Amino acid sequence: MPRRNLGAWEIFQLGTAEFHRFTTESNRRCRTLMRQAIRHDPDLAGAHARLAYAIVLEMVYFGGPRDPRRLDEALGIAEEGVARDDHDASTLFALGRVRLVRREYDLAIAALKEALRLNPSLAVAHCGLGDSLAYEGRIAPAIRSFRSAIDLSPQDPFRWAFMSYRSLAHLFAGDHAAAAHWARRAVQVPNPHYSATANLVAALGHMGEDCGGAAATLLHSEPRFTRRFARERMFYIRRSDQLDHFLDGLERAGIS
Repeated sequence: MPRRNLGAWEIFQLGTAEFHRFTTESNRRCRTLMRQAIRHDPDLAGAHARLAYAIVLEMVYFGGPRDPRRLDEALGIAEEGVARDDHDASTLFALGRVRLVRREYDLAIAALKEALRLNPSLAVAHCGLGDSLAYEGRIAPAIRSFRSAIDLSPQDPFRWAFMSYRSLAHLFAGDHAAAAHWARRAVQVPNPHYSATANLVAALGHMGEDCGGAAATLLHSEPRFTRRFARERMFYIRRSDQLDHFLDGLERAGIS
């Protein structure tokens, strides 16, 4: 709904546009704009939610420092968003994603289920729930959540993530063919993150299939990518067997 402070609302919209560009620089601009929007209108709950999520995405996807104090900052901002408007599903969604990267899976699942109670059609919340369930090893309900996300928003700007996270869930379950299928779909979406290609490489590595082309694409997209780099960036995965299986696929594919 329109805000009383149109300056803050306009800044929020500019920040949202930057958020969906999904690059390192656009993430930085998004965070700057969301902080400006909050200064203009502290009651703009969506700006708190978007800022909190952008902070954790920088750590996961854009090489940002994994300082525990930044995780605490993100949590505080997300909780402030919920406090400002606990009937906005986007604030509960952001809280759930922050809880996930803090490896607080139970709390993440609770927040995301509340987001879906408020808005059952929020595709990103279905994806977030599936992601959280997968890291707990609850693969079947995770797949159902990913299916709901894709069905609800087949042209979503982040549909590559819906497919990429689903790929990773299949990989954890040892269904490498399904993992490769969904990773291939993910990398065909415009502007996917290199992590989708990494999922494809890991799946192909486990299958013993030729993955030279996919591996070359991965290293072109992120020249720093190694198994150690992947382990550091996937700090939010609590189960060592899941992470080890992913890294083993990369090793079989020839990733150093």
